[in-house]
Amino acid sequence: MARVAYQGEPGAFSDDAARTLVPGAETAGYVTFDDAFAAVERGETAFALLPVENSISGSVPRVYDLLWADERLSIVDEIVYRVSQNVIGVAGATLETLREVRSHPVALEQCRNFLGAHPHVHGAIVADTAGAVREIVALGDPAVGAIASALAAERYGAQILAANVQDVDDNFTRFFLVQRDGSPRATPHRACIALSLAHRPGSLRDALGAFADRNLNLRVLVSRPSLERPFTYRFYCEIAPATEEDLTAALTAIDGTTRLLGFY
Repeated sequence: MARVAYQGEPGAFSDDAARTLVPGAETAGYVTFDDAFAAVERGETAFALLPVENSISGSVPRVYDLLWADERLSIVDEIVYRVSQNVIGVAGATLETLREVRSHPVALEQCRNFLGAHPHVHGAIVADTAGAVREIVALGDPAVGAIASALAAERYGAQILAANVQDVDDNFTRFFLVQRDGSPRATPHRACIALSLAHRPGSLRDALGAFADRNLNLRVLVSRPSLERPFTYRFYCEIAPATEEDLTAALTAIDGTTRLLGFY
């Protein structure tokens, strides 16, 4: 049985996404993204599943940075997972009794309209959506609720007071499945590349031109501090479609350091 690490507690969206992408897997929650990556490095789990982009909140750059930091880990698959945020309370709670809802800051940001329409309810930041549900069940106060998944409500014996409260119905999170010394789990259609470019005018333009010249479509471009010198940057690109031959030719033409983070 494959074992998959994720960030969060049992019942988190990442937990459900891992079970969906790797059917029959045993899932294991970790406190941080770094901890989940380390679990794969140590061999505690075969994979780590971590969010890289949300359709409302945007990119999760820390995941890209971790892939750069360890050349042994690579992206081998991805899943696009629909996120449905729910207001959850304990037995006896209603929307009228609530005075606080606890959740991860990204989840609270995705539900600004709900919070604006219920000014008597304060959003409180905690580390994890499923952990918020566990906390409110232990507290047992009908004035304190959570925003989390239906799976978390079911797992911890809480009740859904309002379903699908995210601002945008089409709320999706894209996850990378990462493995040590891994290869694509299915026929790949995309690649992720990290670029550390020469510090000169036009270096990014030239790098992107190397992809365009080979009909490789730039799908995502994320800029992150390189940590090598202040105010220098590393770029993470997702390219589609991408054959190994075309990609190798493009990377060879780029003036700078390049690293393939995975085919998926």
